[in-house]
Amino acid sequence: MSEMDLRHRRDQRRWSRELMQMFLIVGLVFFLCEYAIYPLVLIQCSWPQQPQNADRDANVLRAMVLADTHLLGPFRGHWFDKLRREWQMHRTFQTAIGIFNPEVVFFLGDLFDEGEWVKGPDFDKYVSRFESLFSVPEHIDIYVVPGNHDIGFHYQTLPHKHTRFKTAFNSSSVRLLRLKEVNFVLINSMAMQMDDCFLCEEGLTELKIVKGQLFCQQNPTSPKCMSSPEFQIYSRPILLQHFPMYRESDSMCTGPDSAPNEEKFDAFRPTFECLSADSTKVLQQIIGPRLILSGHTHHYCLYNHSIKGFGTVPEYSVPSFSWRNRNDPSFFLGHFSRNEFFLSKCLMPKESTANLLYVSGSLLIICTLLRRILIYVFRCLWFVLVRRAR
Repeated sequence: MSEMDLRHRRDQRRWSRELMQMFLIVGLVFFLCEYAIYPLVLIQCSWPQQPQNADRDANVLRAMVLADTHLLGPFRGHWFDKLRREWQMHRTFQTAIGIFNPEVVFFLGDLFDEGEWVKGPDFDKYVSRFESLFSVPEHIDIYVVPGNHDIGFHYQTLPHKHTRFKTAFNSSSVRLLRLKEVNFVLINSMAMQMDDCFLCEEGLTELKIVKGQLFCQQNPTSPKCMSSPEFQIYSRPILLQHFPMYRESDSMCTGPDSAPNEEKFDAFRPTFECLSADSTKVLQQIIGPRLILSGHTHHYCLYNHSIKGFGTVPEYSVPSFSWRNRNDPSFFLGHFSRNEFFLSKCLMPKESTANLLYVSGSLLIICTLLRRILIYVFRCLWFVLVRRAR
């Protein structure tokens, strides 16, 4: 066998090894970006740490809170956009459920991006996709409040849009939910316009019912409460809704995942970016919350409300859960008991990190290919020059 043949065989073996290395790099980068990155990031999060003076004997509810998943529908976005972002949310959610095992999950509205536009069959497909992406074991309960992208803003909401969402997710305009002696009040923000629309009338009626239920928890011996089915110890409610309570803007919000500077000072339009001042005052006085959790802005914010008779009440705006709305999505974990609550914010993998890993892997493969091509070209030139010299 000639020296040229031996060299050719060595080159073939070397090329085969490098080809295997490239396939291995592709596989590792794909596995890291599409699977491993989620537990690697989420394992750094934890349930909130309770201070030493916390009530250790309290009946604590472990809850996960997220907002603004914005599943794409038939009108917006490219198919790859839909596939990429839904896979990201699915892997994050399922990984978080596996790691943290909450007892309950709250979705703070805008489950869908085009829920107010789609017709019946497409809405049914929407619901099926949501249930598939955010499936949970039987021992975990899911509770949902509607957002403006689910049923439309106040002026867009029609009875059939409200009814189909209400039926699909067992939601109400106002609902008092009692879990482990903790009162949660779930609000449909679009029903809080306080005018005579069909949805607002329903909202006011249900708000009066919840007011009476809370009154009877505080005053069980009152003649008005004699017909109450059972005695329940009062717990100041935690209010969950899609819109934030009234505030002028996000200018007071801080943190790396708060609104960017070019948006922070944009004035909020009541009933579009937040509840109106009147609706906020009514809810605060009737419900008397000790904590408010909202979504809608897609950015983090901690805003302290001063409520007459109740003192300072914090409101946390939960950032969007989707890469489509921000590079660094997150969600909340909470410990809730009858008199206390503790929250922690869990950062999800950044889309820029996954993109950087893909770009780095691609550059490594391109460099390997270019190196092999250049070696082949130089050897061919060397062979031609040697033959000419002879």
